[in-house]
Amino acid sequence: GRAEEADRVMGLELGADDYLTKPFSTRELLARLRALLRRAQAQASVADAMSRARAYRFDGWELNVGLRRLKNPQGAAVELTNGEFSLLAAFLCSPQRTLTRDQLLDLSRLHNAEVYDRSIDVQILRLRRKIEPEPSRPRYLVTQRGAGYVFDCPVDVVR
Repeated sequence: GRAEEADRVMGLELGADDYLTKPFSTRELLARLRALLRRAQAQASVADAMSRARAYRFDGWELNVGLRRLKNPQGAAVELTNGEFSLLAAFLCSPQRTLTRDQLLDLSRLHNAEVYDRSIDVQILRLRRKIEPEPSRPRYLVTQRGAGYVFDCPVDVVR
């Protein structure tokens, strides 16, 4: 029954997926439930794809999911943080598909750590510095203004 902005913000920051104030319409409740189910289904399908893949290959690079190792086209190992690994794996599960910041947060969150939507931008910047030939003009991790990011390269899945 709390309808103040501060209450809604606190509820969301404490981990709620959504916040609905009274009074509400049944149509709005159903629309919010469908959106939540779509997000959960997308997250489950990416997690399922990752569990079936042994490795991903793109443009000479290889990300071994089991070993959590990235090799560049010359065969040298590239160190990734846990966040960078999770983010790259999420992109490789959904190549050439635009992912929003919220989707990327859901797909790359580690142990439900508290993260903020702009932290994805920082992670992408760091990942670009590691995999892009020219990070200032990205070929792989491309920004879709107003929509999110897309991994714009064909990806082969090794099972």
